[in-house]
Amino acid sequence: MFRQLAAISVLLLLLGGCATTPVPERLPSRSGAEPPEASSGRYQAPEITPYREPAVPAYARPAPGRAVQALMARAERQGESGELVAAASSLERALRIEPKNAELWNRLAHVRYRQKQYSLAASLAAKSNSLAGNDGALRADNDDLIRRARSL
Repeated sequence: MFRQLAAISVLLLLLGGCATTPVPERLPSRSGAEPPEASSGRYQAPEITPYREPAVPAYARPAPGRAVQALMARAERQGESGELVAAASSLERALRIEPKNAELWNRLAHVRYRQKQYSLAASLAAKSNSLAGNDGALRADNDDLIRRARSL
């Protein structure tokens, strides 16, 4: 019986302590100033702006490595001097270094077109297109080369 009476008294003391603690209507702000909605007496909703798509940055073609740049320059010189086999070889070597470089595939397609290998040129330009991403100028050049190669 004593245990039950002691348990009830402890419970009443705990409940009584909670009932006497006043709950503040509003928590005080850290700065001590009243929030804007309290000073005017009305709630002001925050301004909501409509969603806008983020700006799409212009496509920047990645710069090839130094070895690839040297091979591209060599292929350019060889192509200008009419050494198309050597130019193709230089570009193929560069492609072994950077196989996902769309510009290299495009240049090799142009060399093959000049060698009158039209079907291969169209295939290489299509490969370049598959790697070109958002590079509109390169895609347009590839599409033009494919159209010209297929018309022959």
